[in-house]
Amino acid sequence: MGSNKVIVFLANLYSQVIVPFELIYMIFTGRYDTVSEYILLVIYVLVIFFFHFSFCYWGYTSFYLRYVYSFFIIIGTFLIIYRIIFIQDIIFGQLSDLRNSFRRIIFIIIFTVININIILSKRKKKNCFDLTFPFENGKFLVIDGGDGKKSYFTNYHYYGWKRKNIKNYYSMQFAVDLIKLNKYGFQKCNLLSSSNKDYNIYGEKVYSPIAGQVIKVIENLEDNIPHGRLPNNTGNQIIIRSDNYYISLYHFKKDTIVVNLGQNLEIGDYLGEVGNSGYSIIPHLHIQVVYSEDSDYWLGESIPIIFNNIYPVKNYVIKS
Repeated sequence: MGSNKVIVFLANLYSQVIVPFELIYMIFTGRYDTVSEYILLVIYVLVIFFFHFSFCYWGYTSFYLRYVYSFFIIIGTFLIIYRIIFIQDIIFGQLSDLRNSFRRIIFIIIFTVININIILSKRKKKNCFDLTFPFENGKFLVIDGGDGKKSYFTNYHYYGWKRKNIKNYYSMQFAVDLIKLNKYGFQKCNLLSSSNKDYNIYGEKVYSPIAGQVIKVIENLEDNIPHGRLPNNTGNQIIIRSDNYYISLYHFKKDTIVVNLGQNLEIGDYLGEVGNSGYSIIPHLHIQVVYSEDSDYWLGESIPIIFNNIYPVKNYVIKS
């Protein structure tokens, strides 16, 4: 594995395996003299776990693993409640009993604020633009989606591009990235693979989510090696115009796009196959809708998307 792959592997190992196991261990083995200390422990575990539950890219270690962790944390919480009520004769305690828990309290405050922003970023908007889901068969995981302005941890596109001083970051506030899961909840069949072909979504057929006119097509760019060096382009793409709305689909596989510039599309028309071209570290489909009264749609207003009344937010699975 290259250095980037090692970093990604270790980061996911830590955030999706080590941290949850530490939290479960804490909630099952923690022993304290006061009820207030137990309450602080439970709050600490819940706010940290909720962050990882909401933020992590669970396609690496199985989307379903987070529910296994949730089960054990819920059981651990009930065991603490049972221990306090029926077994241990302990006092509630005072604030002074928490003087050695300053670090834990700071973490609770920080992650509570972050989690509130995550929750707010996933609230369905009123002015959503309805698209037909662009895939036909399977389970697809939203790996970025929601209001990126409210939370980077829900949708990196807004602040991720803003930090790069890219002027079009505002148009990506509600952009959506999709991958495909297998029946075990993984995004690929070989966890350590460097091949695009091992990703479930690679080569997946994409269908037009809307009726409109094709105003831009790029189809001849090579796919990237997963987690490798990225080119300075947005990849193979199709831009569809419907009135003053611009629907952009990115990262197609090289030479698979079958539509032409100026072509009028209907919903469900075949477009091409998912690839890993452009600014993309793994195979996925990027979709965004922008409102613009001129052709400079990259600087337009980002519009939240719904797929057949489903609001696609991070870590939501869409079945087709």
